Amino acid sequence: MRKILIVTLIVFCFSILFADNFLTIYNDNQALYKTNFELDLKKGIHFYAFENIPTQIVTESVIFESKDNNVMLFSQNYEYDFASSAKMIRKYIGKSVRLITSNNELYEGLLMFYDSSNYGLLTESTNEFNMISTPKVQNIYLSEMPTDFYIKPTLRWEISAQNDGTYPVELAYLTSGLQWRATYNITLNKNDLDLNSWVTINNYSGKDFEDIKLKLIAGSVQTYTSSIKRSKQSFRVVANEENLDAAPTFEEKEFSDYRLYTLDQKADIDNNQEKQLALYPTKTATYKRIYQYRVSQSEVDVLISFKNSKEDGLGVPLPKGNVNFYEIDESDHTAQFVGVNSINHTSINEEIKLKIGTAFDLVPKTTVVSSERFGSVTETIYEVKISNNKSDAATVVVYAGARYRNYEIMNASILVNKIDAFTYSFDVNLAPSETKTFTFTERITH
Repeated sequence: MRKILIVTLIVFCFSILFADNFLTIYNDNQALYKTNFELDLKKGIHFYAFENIPTQIVTESVIFESKDNNVMLFSQNYEYDFASSAKMIRKYIGKSVRLITSNNELYEGLLMFYDSSNYGLLTESTNEFNMISTPKVQNIYLSEMPTDFYIKPTLRWEISAQNDGTYPVELAYLTSGLQWRATYNITLNKNDLDLNSWVTINNYSGKDFEDIKLKLIAGSVQTYTSSIKRSKQSFRVVANEENLDAAPTFEEKEFSDYRLYTLDQKADIDNNQEKQLALYPTKTATYKRIYQYRVSQSEVDVLISFKNSKEDGLGVPLPKGNVNFYEIDESDHTAQFVGVNSINHTSINEEIKLKIGTAFDLVPKTTVVSSERFGSVTETIYEVKISNNKSDAATVVVYAGARYRNYEIMNASILVNKIDAFTYSFDVNLAPSETKTFTFTERITH
């Protein structure tokens, strides 16, 4: 039988006369919220409920500061009761209620207990005790909302004020459920690339943040962390040059051991919202396309390499994030998606080399010609054949190596480069429709 719950709602709070809001979001599911406001208080000790807080607030991080030191917070509880009739009724144990059953029978008295099977009511005038079956109860009448029932996440404060008056205070706390990440969309032209960068903010904290001054911290800050839902969508947006003056932009600077990005306009970030904002204006930089093959693989990797320097067209700190690659189809000038990768936090003047896929028309094959062991030495002869079926010339960098203390390449039929103690490379220059074969001997001392 459907039950109807009738209550009188009593709202208790304090007067917030003025507010400024600041939100700093970190990469790893954490944010710092700070607000300044004024409280209209009476002299003495009061209990107040501060609502409109996130469900994922880190309660031990709360900082309450009186600007003139005339208000003191000396007790705080985090309260949150989901709005359900069962929880509300349990808070009414020991108080007077009225019940009406499906047969229109009226019962009134002190609620002594309640569970899924029965209500227990004591009639004070007669000391009569009634057990009413829960499924038979149709209506429940409560005189008022329980004062300790919280249908929203609430900080319940005990505050002392020295005198009647208006007091400026500052409140700050950490919350989980907020995260930002960078996304980079790169369009590969023939000789250079265009990079536009975006910030994606996810808010699953349980609170709307309105009219805030937004800051983002890039770097690996140790935080209170938990998992967060992430969007898998990719997007590509080209800036409208006519509207650049009005668009919000981030101002970037060094801060502590991290990078700080401050939005130059106020922003709104609603709960359960994914929001995108431009990080940097579109930049053009030079790049190299590299074809790379390791003798243990079966395909040739395609890599895009560029330097994050002003001389090459970039020279800005790049927070970690996904990098989407596009290339223009010259027949109709449409951009086609050609690969995705990701970067870690990348400082200026650092080299970026990202694999975007494997080459369709560069066909490699490695054959072990022979392998012999002489005591503690093993010598293996390899033959590497690479065919270029492309219409353009290509250079394939072939890598060989192993993590052994004594490792070397001998008797190579083409020029060999020693990269480090364990790695060697060969540059194979191929004309269109050309195939080349070379051999080398790998010696390992065990």
